[in-house]
Amino acid sequence: MDFFILENYIYPESVVVIPVLYLIGLFLNRTPKVPPWVTPWVQVVLGIVFCIGNYGLIVEAVLQGILVAGAAALMKDLFHKANYLEKKGKNGKNNC
Repeated sequence: MDFFILENYIYPESVVVIPVLYLIGLFLNRTPKVPPWVTPWVQVVLGIVFCIGNYGLIVEAVLQGILVAGAAALMKDLFHKANYLEKKGKNGKNNC
């Protein structure tokens, strides 16, 4: 993955929000009463709220919130796929 793209679009001050949203997503996914489709929407809303709190009520803050939520979702997918491939490689079976 080329992190140069992230440097062009996501401000350095916003990068801190990505792991926070990732962890919130993990907690939501493990909560039994929360449907899976709710998690990305909560991440987007919280990403926007965190970025508005950091930058103020400007359009760039909303865009940064959407971008960091997308990066958190991408990070979750990358970790999930890497873990799946590692388990599949050890057993030679499909464990997902």
